[in-house]
Amino acid sequence: MTEMLTAGVIGLGKAGSRFDEEPGRVAPWSHTGAYLALSDRFRIVGAADPDPANAERYRQRCPDVAVHPDADSLLAEIKPDVVSICTPAGRHRADLEAALACPSVKAVWCEKPLATSFGDAQAMVTAAQRRGVPMVVTYNRRWLPLWRRVRELIHNGTIGDLVCLRIAAPNRLYSIGSHALDLMRFLVGDPQAITSLALPRFEETGEPAVAAMFTYPSGAYGILQVTGFRAQLVIEAEAIGRRGRLTVREDSSRLTIERFGKHPEYEGYERLVAAGEGRYASLAQVSVFVAAAAELAELARDPKAPCSSDGASALATQALIQAVAATAGYG
Repeated sequence: MTEMLTAGVIGLGKAGSRFDEEPGRVAPWSHTGAYLALSDRFRIVGAADPDPANAERYRQRCPDVAVHPDADSLLAEIKPDVVSICTPAGRHRADLEAALACPSVKAVWCEKPLATSFGDAQAMVTAAQRRGVPMVVTYNRRWLPLWRRVRELIHNGTIGDLVCLRIAAPNRLYSIGSHALDLMRFLVGDPQAITSLALPRFEETGEPAVAAMFTYPSGAYGILQVTGFRAQLVIEAEAIGRRGRLTVREDSSRLTIERFGKHPEYEGYERLVAAGEGRYASLAQVSVFVAAAAELAELARDPKAPCSSDGASALATQALIQAVAATAGYG
C-alpha cells in the first residue's frame, strides 16, 4: 500500500480553495479540492491564511484541519510532506523559503507566476534545486487532454513542418497572457526573437495588453493575439504546417484537422480539406488540479519523476513574459 502524504495549504483564497465555491464548478479547481479528490494519496493536516473570511470558509469546508495565521506557524507545528503555495505572487518567495527550511518537506506545489520579479523567481528555483525539492507550478493547460493532443499532432508531423502558430487570448498579459505564452512554449518551445506591440486601449485591471510575434529556430513563427477584454474569454489556437492545419477551440474542447489537397479550380495550388475532428475532456470534465496533484505525489516519492510544469519551465515562461513586456515598452 502506498504511504499517505501529509499536505499543508498556504493561502486559502481562490486557488487554495475558494474557486471550488463558484457556481457551475464540477471538477475540483483548487489545491484543496485536488487533495480531497486524491484522499488515497493525501491527507490535509494544516492550512494558513491571515484573512479571517478565508480562514472561516476553510474551517467550514475542512473542519478537522487547523488553520494557522501564517506559513511559519503552520510549518513549525505540522511538518508536512508537501506544501501548496497559493498566496499572492509577492509572497511566494518568502513562503517557499519557509517551506524549504522545513526538513519534512519533500515537494512543493506553487501557483503561477513564481514571483512578481524575475530575480525572485530565479532565486526560488535555485533554492529548491539546491535543497533537492521538486516543484510543480500550475500552468494548468499542460495537463489538459486537448492541448496535450495538439502538441502531439504538431510534433508527430501530422500537419508537416510548422509554418505558424497563433494563440488567441484576452488582454491581461500577466493573468491570462501568461497562460497563452506558456502554452506556446509547451507546444513549440522557446522563441529566438520577439517583436511586441502595446495595446493601451485594451488595458484592464492595471495590467498591460500586449500582442507579439515570435520566430523559432526552425524558421516557424508565432503570434500572440489579443482578443479583447477579460470578460470575453476566448482561448483558441491555429497551427499551420506545410501539409495542413489544426484549429483548436478551448471553449468547446474541439480540435479540427485539415490537410492540403489539390485545388480543383486553380492549377498549381492546394486547398484545405477536412481530415478529422475530435472533442476532448473539457475543463469542466477533467481537473487539471487533480492531475497536477497526482504528479506532485509521485515527485514527493521520486524527485526524478516526470513533471509537466516544474520550476525551471515556469522560470523560462516568466522570462518570456518579461521579454514580451519589455519589448512593448513596459518595465
